[in-house]
Amino acid sequence: MLRLRFSSGLLLGLVVGVPLGVLIGVLMLPARGSDPGTATSLQVIELTRKLEAAKEDKERADRQLEQFQKLADQMTATFKSLEQRFNALQETERLRDAQRQPAGQPEAKAPEPTAPAPPTPPPSAAEPAGGELDDSTNRG
Repeated sequence: MLRLRFSSGLLLGLVVGVPLGVLIGVLMLPARGSDPGTATSLQVIELTRKLEAAKEDKERADRQLEQFQKLADQMTATFKSLEQRFNALQETERLRDAQRQPAGQPEAKAPEPTAPAPPTPPPSAAEPAGGELDDSTNRG
């Protein structure tokens, strides 16, 4: 008798449970992922957006590098020009000094500048002028 109750309960559970499980599975699975390619396509869209942003950043960096190279070339040319002008000025100064001095005299070096004497402080209002003292301090 115990066996009859168990087998009838098992049979009733299978008859009710299997169709109910299939029904729940059919209703829930399509709602969760009706299009399996949706998640993949969203990932592809996100990766495409990131790739385009990286390309724009690379192009911007390339433009900045080109501008920097142009600026460096300009600075090099300007420096060379300044160096030529400095050398020309130095040469003219050397020629001018050679013309000023007679041929037999050696060049005299310019004396080195000495440090100026420290300035003396002006007499303040608290000190009497001319070294005179107050009558109040000379009582005695």
